Amino acid sequence: MLPAAFGLNAALRPGMIRRMKVAAFAILLAAVPFAAAAKTEKKHSPRPATGEIILPFQLNKEGFPLIKGAVDGKPGVFLLDTGTYDRFLLNRHYVPLDQGVHVGGDESIVLRRHAGAHKADLAGVLKVPASSGNGKNPDAALSIDARQQQQDIDPRFLGWLGWGFFKKYVTTIDYRRQVVRLMPLAKAPPTPRPPEIITLSFLPSSPVRPFVASIGGHSTPTVVRTTGWDSLALQPANWKRIAPSKVVKPRPGKGCIAVTPATFGGKRVDLVDLERSERQDERLTLGIGFLPRFTSVWDPRVGKVILTPNGTKPPQRRSCA
Repeated sequence: MLPAAFGLNAALRPGMIRRMKVAAFAILLAAVPFAAAAKTEKKHSPRPATGEIILPFQLNKEGFPLIKGAVDGKPGVFLLDTGTYDRFLLNRHYVPLDQGVHVGGDESIVLRRHAGAHKADLAGVLKVPASSGNGKNPDAALSIDARQQQQDIDPRFLGWLGWGFFKKYVTTIDYRRQVVRLMPLAKAPPTPRPPEIITLSFLPSSPVRPFVASIGGHSTPTVVRTTGWDSLALQPANWKRIAPSKVVKPRPGKGCIAVTPATFGGKRVDLVDLERSERQDERLTLGIGFLPRFTSVWDPRVGKVILTPNGTKPPQRRSCA
């Protein structure tokens, strides 16, 4: 069964649609169980360890990490999304595919499965099957018509590269050098944990399983995701309950809030430029504003994300309104 997020755009005011439609679709991707490119300065990358695979990436204007690649020779970019359950979810509006078989969705989003040996090229470094890796036909490709997301991500948007792919590696995302380092699980040494690190629980599933952060003494379900919009949603009563702690501060003229501090992974961390909302389903999302401050190691062997500060200042959002 697919979530109500499929039809979320229709309920948004026009001024909110552009900012929210990729985030809304991100909720959809995490909940399907069977399933953009700015110029950046080239940075020196250390020599790879034996067996390690290095994929360069770029951040688009929104802060989404994009990896150059191709599907069946069609060049473009993949969105690196640790919250997508599949290995690949293709954009059939851009990638030439057959009609396929309808396997889910609703009137606004139709999910289709495509037989055949479709091939993905990642940064000219790695060639793998462009399959979903999930469901009754894990070797088949899965697609949606992502023309709306393509407008916000990149004109040559191939689709999503998700956790179904990364779970076979210990994955390091280095935002300073803008590279992804992949070490096959069988060859990866234990992940070091120096004192300054933050260790978070990461158990990808459908739907995602959050860990807990403390905000003003309030336990808040929290998720970390490479494509998440940084935001804090609480029930109205809990917004009032944490107000005396004064940890939540408005960001004048931006419609954003700062949380100084939140506590998670045994550390106190200041968060800036979060969207504020009131809803029953509480959630702190740490994403495109939070993760670039760290080098992150995603280790499926222990179900953890290990964050090491990289000295980068938090990105400043123009507006959360």
